[in-house]
Amino acid sequence: MSAIPIDGAAGEGGGQILRAALALSVATGQAFHVTAIRAGRTRPGLRPQHLAAVRAVALASGATVTHGFEGSLQLRFEPGAATAGDYEFEIGTAGSVTLVLQALVPALSRAAERSRVRVTGGTHVPASPPWEYFLGPFAQTASLAGQRVDGRMVRPGLFPRGGGDVRLDVLPAVRPEAALELTDRGALVSIHGHAGGVRMPGIAAKMRDAAIQELWERRRLEASWHVDERWRSESPGAWLMLEAVFERGRAGFSVLFDRRSRPESVGARIARDLMHFLEREEAVDPHLADQLAVPMALGRGGQLVTSEITLHLQTVAGVLQAFGIPTRIEGRVGGPGLFEVTPA
Repeated sequence: MSAIPIDGAAGEGGGQILRAALALSVATGQAFHVTAIRAGRTRPGLRPQHLAAVRAVALASGATVTHGFEGSLQLRFEPGAATAGDYEFEIGTAGSVTLVLQALVPALSRAAERSRVRVTGGTHVPASPPWEYFLGPFAQTASLAGQRVDGRMVRPGLFPRGGGDVRLDVLPAVRPEAALELTDRGALVSIHGHAGGVRMPGIAAKMRDAAIQELWERRRLEASWHVDERWRSESPGAWLMLEAVFERGRAGFSVLFDRRSRPESVGARIARDLMHFLEREEAVDPHLADQLAVPMALGRGGQLVTSEITLHLQTVAGVLQAFGIPTRIEGRVGGPGLFEVTPA
């Protein structure tokens, strides 16, 4: 089987290249061969969290994998057909469960029946979408492109030991009637706050209280809240996310608590991040734009306007193009812009 060549050092040069390629490979039936994986990173090559995504997608699709070992700078992936079933995957570290799911869900969505998935690892870790963001802004928006999931967190997992436990039902994808259009978010409908903690009593509540005060004093905004500081897990920690729901879209801003910071200042900062986005007119927050690229490509395409074109967005656009899926970006990295996907 001929394979699409992919440069793993292109763009931001991280694991997103691999995750997007895995999802697109199963969906299109095209093999790929990625080289120079994370070549510019301090620890180049495949890390445990990347291998977890490879193994998960390979198992779900009966794929053949070559060079799939830790530290490998290349990987060849020849997909089979997605098969529904009950799956369990253990990352084995605090590697992000949400990033593994972003590769796995599009693959399982191609199956004819519902799949049930359990993944253990990190639910709230640096540089990754927290569980609440995955189920909220990402999953709810991706559902408009036909990707449908329903899940819950049994136990959080934080750095450094992970140990989180999530359960997800992946339903067969539904072909949407029209392309996804996220160019006008409409009016603000509601704001929701999510905060939690493990063996750090009072921290989540202090972050919430500071966010409440900042939202009210600066913009007279109110939010509904869910706060749970009674979680049990292997590593202590705390987190906060604010989610804005619009007539035609969602946005989220989150943080992991750093012990070197005051919880009050952390909560106020996230509230300001949200309010800064509300002062703008763009429909999609910077983190959501690149995460929606694959669901858009596997649906009917579409376009979105984001408050910031990121290197991550440019990178995933390059992967789509390698699979023959036309994309277009208007705008410069760091500024607002438009992203468009036209299914091949």
